[in-house]
Amino acid sequence: MEICKVVKQVVSTVKNDAFIGYPLLLVQPLNMKLENKGSEVLCLDFMGASLGELVLIMKEGSSVNDMMGMAEAPADAAIIGIVDHITLEDQRIFEKSRAEAA
Repeated sequence: MEICKVVKQVVSTVKNDAFIGYPLLLVQPLNMKLENKGSEVLCLDFMGASLGELVLIMKEGSSVNDMMGMAEAPADAAIIGIVDHITLEDQRIFEKSRAEAA
């Protein structure tokens, strides 16, 4: 799993039937200082995430397929959680309620 920030919504009028009903979001992986690391990742959204939210993603195709109830869907990444807060070394480094207020 990785912590990421939702940065873009992807709209596709034509897509694989396996993706119907699942929003597509582009997320930016973050390090533990909440700084960008690596390339953006296209994810199926299982949680109803919004732009700007911190999310947990899974980048394991077979696990995403299991969540979709399919043996072989053409998917390899999914949003599987929305982060409420992060505590690192006894210090709160992220609080969703504060981020929403800003």
